[in-house]
Amino acid sequence: MKRVKHSAKLSEIKEYFSDHQIMQRSDFQGITGMVRSTAMIHIRRLRQEGKPQNIGIPSQPIYVPAPGFYGKSRDYQPVK
Repeated sequence: MKRVKHSAKLSEIKEYFSDHQIMQRSDFQGITGMVRSTAMIHIRRLRQEGKPQNIGIPSQPIYVPAPGFYGKSRDYQPVK
């Protein structure tokens, strides 16, 4: 079985947000190559670190970069 370096793929999130305003779990999976369950584990960890914010509802999350992360300035205010 081929091992994937997830940390290398996680760095591509910044690039994704430079071209897109929002990200859903399926987008995260496409960027990182993770399966659904692994993607959710990483998204939960990143949310606990305060990096992406959910502007959707818990059952249908829509993630935006938090101010100061993924190339956004500390003055950045996500659209809600």
